[in-house]
Amino acid sequence: MVTEDILQAIHIAKQYAKDNFNQKYAPAHLLKALLNPQFNFMRELDAKGIDVFYLDEWADIRISEYPKSSKPSDDPAPDSGMNAVLTEAEDIAKKTGDETSFVPILKALVTPGVGFSHDQLKSLPLTPADLSSMFDSGTATPQNNSEKTKIAPTGSSTLDKYCTDKIKHLKSKQSIPMIGRDEELKTITEILNRKLKPHVIVIGESGVGKSTLIEGFCHKIGDKSILAAFNNASVFEINIGPLFAGASYKGEVEDRLQKIFNEVKGYEKPILFIDDIHELFDSNQGNGIGSIIKSELSKGYITFIGATTTEKFRKSLGKDDALSRRFETLEIHEPNQELALRMIKNVISHYQTHHDFSIDEEGLKESIRLSKRYLKEKSLPDSALDLIDRTMSSLKVAKETIKKELPELKKQLSAINDSIEEIEKEEKMLWLHSDIQNKTGKLFSEDEDNFSSVASDKKIAHLESLLESLERLNEEENIVSPSHLSHVVSGITGIPAGKVKSDERERLLDIENTLKKRVIGQDHAVKVVSDAILESRSGLTKPGQPIGSFFFLGPTGTGKTELAKSLADFLFGDENAIIRLDMSEFKEEHSAALLYGAPPGYVGYEEGGLLVNKIRQKPYSIVLFDEIEKAHKSVFDVFLQILDEGKLHDRLGKEGDFSNSVILFTSNIGSDFIVKSFEKDIIPKSNDLIQLMTGYFRPEFLGRLTEIIPFAPISRKSVSRIFDIHLKKELLQLLEKLDITLHIDEKDKEQIALMGFTPEYGARPIKGTIRNQLKRPLSRMIISNEIKKGDSLKVTLNEEGAIKFTIEHERPILQDSN
Repeated sequence: MVTEDILQAIHIAKQYAKDNFNQKYAPAHLLKALLNPQFNFMRELDAKGIDVFYLDEWADIRISEYPKSSKPSDDPAPDSGMNAVLTEAEDIAKKTGDETSFVPILKALVTPGVGFSHDQLKSLPLTPADLSSMFDSGTATPQNNSEKTKIAPTGSSTLDKYCTDKIKHLKSKQSIPMIGRDEELKTITEILNRKLKPHVIVIGESGVGKSTLIEGFCHKIGDKSILAAFNNASVFEINIGPLFAGASYKGEVEDRLQKIFNEVKGYEKPILFIDDIHELFDSNQGNGIGSIIKSELSKGYITFIGATTTEKFRKSLGKDDALSRRFETLEIHEPNQELALRMIKNVISHYQTHHDFSIDEEGLKESIRLSKRYLKEKSLPDSALDLIDRTMSSLKVAKETIKKELPELKKQLSAINDSIEEIEKEEKMLWLHSDIQNKTGKLFSEDEDNFSSVASDKKIAHLESLLESLERLNEEENIVSPSHLSHVVSGITGIPAGKVKSDERERLLDIENTLKKRVIGQDHAVKVVSDAILESRSGLTKPGQPIGSFFFLGPTGTGKTELAKSLADFLFGDENAIIRLDMSEFKEEHSAALLYGAPPGYVGYEEGGLLVNKIRQKPYSIVLFDEIEKAHKSVFDVFLQILDEGKLHDRLGKEGDFSNSVILFTSNIGSDFIVKSFEKDIIPKSNDLIQLMTGYFRPEFLGRLTEIIPFAPISRKSVSRIFDIHLKKELLQLLEKLDITLHIDEKDKEQIALMGFTPEYGARPIKGTIRNQLKRPLSRMIISNEIKKGDSLKVTLNEEGAIKFTIEHERPILQDSN
């Protein structure tokens, strides 16, 4: 069966092989040649309902799998597959009597084991039987494309494998009316009803309700309460996970996607929904997938709905002009708290039924407040619903665990009371406390982190009280309280539950007095910081920016780091909630890359940016840039972005959110001017400090700071109070755990405090004085058994000014009456 057209098709196939640097021409080259526009065969296939664009792309994928040479062949030879196809085609032509058309060749090409393997043909929804039914029976060619006969895929339905019928799925669930998105629903209906480009991408942050909006649209179709044009519409959601799962050869995902498109065209008004549509374009097959989708968009047989976040749209789809112009974008925003409350009320009954727990309106409002404040990774209403869901689940697990474990916990406490050995008793109490916390999920108690530091008798009393409260819990109704929500947020963020609760207003109003108890001699600095924090918490600052950004100026040892620790403790419940970066390590021009990541191809690219990684690990923290004047000027571009937007992206596209943090910069620049001003009882003004710093820092950087704060030099009067604070923390609390008391007269205490004090180093040497003059001598006395449990010590200074320890009182150890 050699005709002029067949010879021409073989010539074109050889040319395709030559253009693709293939040494031989093969069945895939011939398949592509049959679809060449110079032949009428492509139009015949299209009229029969065969997707010729997909056939052409499928041939391209197969061609890309053939080996390439370094230079094109002048006269490619046929491979074994090509010869097999022509032989099989000749046999088919003799049987059917069709020796002039391309149909026998196409039948041979789609016969497994001839030109292509069985596995390869799995992705091609066309069989010899399909072609026989279309051509051998003389099926009439439809004139209207919308009436095309569709190719039924062999085996199980592709749509069943990789898609969900949204309308059918939602009908099987209890209908929940959508609240508060009427305008968005109207807009999406208008876009999808357009004649040209009836495709939309819904853009919004995680949790704002993008998927819920699409479900609301599907509900309207299912209820026939929508525009009549959509009454017979079908909506299928492509499940991206299964679509990519198990793909073994190059182009298989594209093949699956094309089969979905082919099959869905059999419906009267097909709509495809792709949630997280950016994932299709972020994959390794992104280019091929994009080409297939753009091809379908231009044909207009299928309506597409996509959903993604603003950031992902900007990074992937937004960069592709050809793709983005075919879609209308619909941006939906986070609802306000009143609307979020209505939305949550609309669905909360389903959560209550599932967990067998209830929550009142006060609890719902508290969930919104806590989510808005502390769980910023998602938006309302999803963030609040997630918090409620998690709290109900935690309560249910905890209550059932307590019911089973309470008798055993009581038995352990009784055994501890019977213990004689103090060390063994202490270990058992710590173990029991930890066991209770793990089993209850820390849902029913506050400030448990201080348990290990209290005396033994207080530990016993606390454990008894804790078990009593757990016993009462078993008898209470299954109601979620604001306190329960606070404890769950505490577990997520690491902020103590007491500082998460609604009474934060009173605590915030006392911020200045609280900070002054730890930061001595810096009343001005404390007041300025406190006022700025209150302003931020009041909601009068730009959303998304850091809580505050402060520049601490002044000589060393004046309390800059101590104020940072105090702020961390006050705001986040942990003085170690500090991300500290020594800017002397960022002197070089390339230093900025360390903060937001190395460029692609360089060492460390896969690790991302140092600063972005740290803030993602500790989003609730003080970010301290120490000795900022030593940083290279390129680093300040990073600071400008953080201060202005509250966000920083690394080279991997990961986002660091600084909206829950306080940014601190420290420097010793201008220390002489600051010291001289305070010696004259003059607090340096901000304008004077800015003028002083302009020679070192860019004006746009200084202008974005919340406050520039000078620190006064430490006076001799303040030294004794600072010594008291460190003495309690570094020594007295540790001695209390050993049941040893220590007393120092005020006069002697002042002398000891001044032993290491110098105006140049401020309060910095005080800790060293406590360690060298008190802690080390006491350590020797404890190890040598000079000091025992229950002893009381007095510290004095002799005539030479040396420290003397006197055991004032030794309490007798009570003997066991048995």
